[in-house]
Amino acid sequence: MFVKNFYYYYTKLFSDQFCDYVIRKGKELVEQDGKVGSSGKGKKDNKIRDSKITWIKDRDILEPVLQTIEAANRKAEWDFHLDLNLGITAQFTKYGLNQFYHWHRDCDISNRNRKLSFILNLSEPSDYQGGHLEFDFKNQGGKGRFEKMTVARERGSCIIFPSFMFHRVKPVKKGTRYSLVVWVTGPNWR
Repeated sequence: MFVKNFYYYYTKLFSDQFCDYVIRKGKELVEQDGKVGSSGKGKKDNKIRDSKITWIKDRDILEPVLQTIEAANRKAEWDFHLDLNLGITAQFTKYGLNQFYHWHRDCDISNRNRKLSFILNLSEPSDYQGGHLEFDFKNQGGKGRFEKMTVARERGSCIIFPSFMFHRVKPVKKGTRYSLVVWVTGPNWR
């Protein structure tokens, strides 16, 4: 599937107070290993993913995030049919030393109704080294193949992209990278 815009981002949209609140909420919950595969049915595979996660259900977090996703959907001219339900759960992700997430898409046969993915950087860029989000634009109509996303690396910055885009998080070489990930669903692709 080809799209006009491969991603949409906002620099420093979310305040330090908001980022601190998300980190505090994420750390209050029981940490688990990041898994690969369908939500709730995934499996641990350290060759593909090595990270720690918790699941956050908090209206004060989800409401501004969903508003941001809705605006990006319009501004990027995707105009996907979305279910912007406040009942969804956000993933708080912690990448420590040498942790990563190899190439993947956020939608596949088991969760094909995921439309947009949202990643909010909660950490100061000086708090960690490595851990870059990268896209693989193979077969995307003339775009250079790989792109490192430095545009959304500042704390409080976020990036929104179609969930079918291949992406990865490179290994963290120093410090800890915290992020908030939200997936928005809609009717299955036609």
